[in-house]
Amino acid sequence: MSEALLGPVVGATLLAPHLKFASHSYQSGMGYTLIREEVVTQALCDLWGAPKLLNNPIHILAAANGDAWLRIVEDRTCAATTPLKTQGWMALEVNVADVDVIRAEIDTTVFKVIGEPAYLQISDAIKAMQIIGPCDEVSYITQIDKPVPPFELPMTKARTGSLFIPVLCTQNRDVSLAFYEALNQVTGIKFDTKVTVLNNAWGIDIEHQYPVATLQLGGNCLFEIDQVPDAQPSVLNAGSLPSGIAMITCMVDDITFAAKQLNLPVSQIHNAYYPSSQVVLVKGPSGELIELVERPAV
Repeated sequence: MSEALLGPVVGATLLAPHLKFASHSYQSGMGYTLIREEVVTQALCDLWGAPKLLNNPIHILAAANGDAWLRIVEDRTCAATTPLKTQGWMALEVNVADVDVIRAEIDTTVFKVIGEPAYLQISDAIKAMQIIGPCDEVSYITQIDKPVPPFELPMTKARTGSLFIPVLCTQNRDVSLAFYEALNQVTGIKFDTKVTVLNNAWGIDIEHQYPVATLQLGGNCLFEIDQVPDAQPSVLNAGSLPSGIAMITCMVDDITFAAKQLNLPVSQIHNAYYPSSQVVLVKGPSGELIELVERPAV
């Protein structure tokens, strides 16, 4: 176990123009279960700085392994975003038992396959496919066959499992990495690698390599940071959240330390999505939103 202050990742929040469609898509196409329906409270509006979302519906969905990590918030007037071309949270990497089973059974009228199952350049133990979902979110559906040192990664026997790598798109890898290293108190790893879905999206040479960094978190999770120089700012919606992958929620070992370091207030939020009641909303260097939630005492 790493000594990271951040982690594990609690989950991701998607902004949906049509909540029921997006929710049903994950239930029917990916085997998720709707475990709770709620609305955006005043406390959440205040935390997010999103007054327009008051009383808008929310669905909380659990993957097949029982982890209720996916939160979808409805905003019927949110703008569309362009997958893989905007800064902020670019993709969600989710582990599965067998990526080929997902590929064979996924509803391709809802989930657009942008990368067929293949082993990654960095490891022959990681097989992944890439899709675009109903909220313009990109997901990396990943099967991990064995340990991949020096990374600490999860394996699952469930059809679908937890979110273990949020992928950040930035114009400056080093700036973003330094920001999260300071929060995490762990040094990341920098390297260059081919990212086929990015090369395809941008129409550039398939062998082009990107400056990438990874930062180990607790709970067998990572942040991945991809430097994409021409990426545009994330798509914002007045009084609401960013389009697509609106935010990531992550546990932190000491929220008082984090809040002081960031000079941000700690909010009290009593909601079953959060593992504890103390939450800080952070805006990262590329405009990405991340909620830090104090890790419950064991």
